[in-house]
Amino acid sequence: MKAPKFFLCFGFLALLAISSGCRTSSPRETMVHSTPPPELLQQSYLFEIVRHLYRWQLEESEIDRIISSKEMVFWVGRFEPKLDPGDHSVLAEILLPQLAVRVKVKKADYKIEESDTVVQSRNFRITQVLRSQLPEALPRNYSVVRTDVKEMRDYLFRTRNQHDYADPVLVERLRVALRAQAAKEGNTNSPNGEQVIHLAPLSPVSNECWVFWESGRKLFHFASDIDLSNPAVWKQEALAAGIFDVDNQVVVSHEEAPGSNRFLTRYQVSRALFNCIVLGQRVVVPPRSPN
Repeated sequence: MKAPKFFLCFGFLALLAISSGCRTSSPRETMVHSTPPPELLQQSYLFEIVRHLYRWQLEESEIDRIISSKEMVFWVGRFEPKLDPGDHSVLAEILLPQLAVRVKVKKADYKIEESDTVVQSRNFRITQVLRSQLPEALPRNYSVVRTDVKEMRDYLFRTRNQHDYADPVLVERLRVALRAQAAKEGNTNSPNGEQVIHLAPLSPVSNECWVFWESGRKLFHFASDIDLSNPAVWKQEALAAGIFDVDNQVVVSHEEAPGSNRFLTRYQVSRALFNCIVLGQRVVVPPRSPN
């Protein structure tokens, strides 16, 4: 059986899925027919989902709309697709009817037979965010969670500057993956002199990482099916990295380059740069010593 492949998610704010060659069936083959795991119904987890959307997705008008309400409503349901033997991954989704947002999440739990490696996520991680028309009423077998908007607003305010950065081990792994991707794209030139990069904070509910290379004026994106800090990711193959040139790969709308995933919109870039530069960690990389 194939080991899972981990790859980048181009155009994250374009609402494309973070997916992989893991052993999970297509969403079209799934059905919701059981109650969701209790951990998905915890207020602390749902607040983290909103905090992620707050930083990467939601518009000011949407925040105002929620604040004007007394409660925030979540509809939570579990998918049970047909999985390969030994795959105990759990898939679910969280609907935010007040915002017409659908958040799909996954808790990976399977074994890579070739290396006898057990892949287990610590918690449910976001795999896809969609803005779409939602059911008018609570779907069958979904659970509803209602939270106090003032309490959620206070939490978002308290944690607006919370920074959870990659540790040195993960940073080194990302650096290796980035060089491998650059070489694959034919860019083997090593930068001269001191370099400055900015790392966006990591989210406890998402397996992606964004980095801005200041002098190179490039955005890098890393993503995986499982936790980026899990050694299993790196044992199988180097993590692929997406490279976006902010001078040449930015458009006003994706309609300018239909069908292409090599461009980010100005809105997407502004969000990424805010998270990298304003909320992120500034790292100075000294010049490489001559051999």
